Amino acid sequence: MKKEMRIAARSAFTLVELLVVVAILGILATMAVVGLADKPDAAREKTCASSVQAIKHAAVVYDTEHGRMPKSMDDLIKENSNGVAALDGGEGAKYDPWGNEYKLEIKGKKIIVISAGADGEFGSGDDIRSDTVKRQKKED
Repeated sequence: MKKEMRIAARSAFTLVELLVVVAILGILATMAVVGLADKPDAAREKTCASSVQAIKHAAVVYDTEHGRMPKSMDDLIKENSNGVAALDGGEGAKYDPWGNEYKLEIKGKKIIVISAGADGEFGSGDDIRSDTVKRQKKED
């Protein structure tokens, strides 16, 4: 009977071993959280850059259909007589990922779409503009 107890005692984990494993897991989890902390901001910026380009293309479609550039974002999301809007997304399409309304600058037949960026202020360094967004090259 004692021999069976000694074998059972040796096959179990000690409290120290369990604490070491928990500490290692805690360190790994902390490293993962720190490494992913800036990812939401980068994702918002990429989403915003894509949206700015989509709004610019919707304005060109609007110009083609109506013979004039849109005066505001409301023109782009309003449905035409066929029930189709130049820009999908309804009221939500008017806002960037930070909740700020996109701004349209129209100069003749040229349109620039601007997001105020994370700080919510136009003209600051973090604005995302359709005239400065660079297209990414696809790699094969």
